[in-house]
Amino acid sequence: MFSSVLSASIQGMEICPIQVEADLSDGLPSFSMVGYVSSQVKEAQERVRTAMKNTGLSLPPKRITVNLAPADIRKEGAGYDLPIAAAILSAAGRIPCESLQGILIIGEVSLSGKCNPVIGVLPVVRKARELGCHTCILPFENLQEGSMVPDIRVIGVRSLAQMRDVLLGKQKGE
Repeated sequence: MFSSVLSASIQGMEICPIQVEADLSDGLPSFSMVGYVSSQVKEAQERVRTAMKNTGLSLPPKRITVNLAPADIRKEGAGYDLPIAAAILSAAGRIPCESLQGILIIGEVSLSGKCNPVIGVLPVVRKARELGCHTCILPFENLQEGSMVPDIRVIGVRSLAQMRDVLLGKQKGE
C-alpha cells in the first residue's frame, strides 16, 4: 500500500514543501529511505522503527520504502520523523489516507515515542497556510510558536501515539 503526507524543509530563507511517501509491499522485511537525505534524516529509520515498537505501533513485517520528494532538494534535520511515521501508519492501513489530506506534519520522535521540538516552526506553519493546508501537526513544545500564525489550525502532540489518535479523530490534540 502507498500513502503520502506533506512536510517541509528549511532551505536557507526558503521553506520547501516535501512529500513524505511510504510504500509497503510483500518481500523480505526491510526499511529503506530515498530522496537525497542527510545522514541525520537517514537515522529517522531507527528512531521511527524503535518509537513505533515502544508505543505498541510496531512496523508490519513488510518491505517499507520511504521517499522524501522532490529528490533534488537535500533534506536535513530530524523534523521528518513524525511525517514518516504518519505515512507508514497510513500505508499500513492504521490511519485512513484521507485523514492526511490538507495537513502538514513536522516533528522529531524520541525512541520512547515522545515528540521532541524542532526549529523553524513559524515559517513552516506560514508555508502550510500558504499551500492551502487547514491543519499543521507539530510537537507540543512548538505549539505556542506555531499558533502565532492566523487562519490555520495548529495541533501540538506529545507523542507518536497521540498523533495517531488525532489523525484517527479519537483526540483533538492540544
